[in-house]
Amino acid sequence: MTQGNRQHGNPSGHGVFGPEPMTVLTDVLLAAAAAWAGSRILGVSETPVHRYFALSFFLIALGTLSGATIHAVRHTALVRWVPLLWRITGIAVGTSVAAMLAGTFYHLLPADYADILRWTVLGLSTLYAAWIWRDYRFRNVIVFYSIAMAFVLGAMGLSYVTTGSPGARLIAVAILISFAAAAVQRSGIKLARHFNHNDIYHLIQLIGLYFFYKGALLL
Repeated sequence: MTQGNRQHGNPSGHGVFGPEPMTVLTDVLLAAAAAWAGSRILGVSETPVHRYFALSFFLIALGTLSGATIHAVRHTALVRWVPLLWRITGIAVGTSVAAMLAGTFYHLLPADYADILRWTVLGLSTLYAAWIWRDYRFRNVIVFYSIAMAFVLGAMGLSYVTTGSPGARLIAVAILISFAAAAVQRSGIKLARHFNHNDIYHLIQLIGLYFFYKGALLL
């Protein structure tokens, strides 16, 4: 679900997954894992904490599936759909963190206060979606994602220090893994022709997703 550049190649004799088959496959794997985890979390209870974390996972699944589609079609005649797909990807990724932020409020605060802050998150998400729809450059997604995720990290760290919450600890670890994955993605490292920085990023994110999942179950 990562945006390398906007250069759209010409249709050529690439396979069904285009010139980046591993990127497509790892994106699809991440989407499937996120959808499964969201369903499992939703099955634990219908408390606001679990509902919002489940929503976060479903949005991750949408964003990564859209990202997989981009990598599959951007060198084909379907390239005209790429701008729309980037908007969907960017909005889904950003709002997934916003949903996690709402769940964090319900974890930390009394329900009455969390209910109020939930509307703040909804307002921020709406403004963010409008921003990305107008300017879908991925750096805009990164700015929103990083700020919101840093806030969740701080909140979960505080929860673990003050209450010893094992779920908060696991989610804090997951966020650190996600930041490490982002650093790898930005490095541009390439281990093989069809195993580049995006693919490594997705696999590390898969590990982070596991920690998010285990942590959310314990909140």
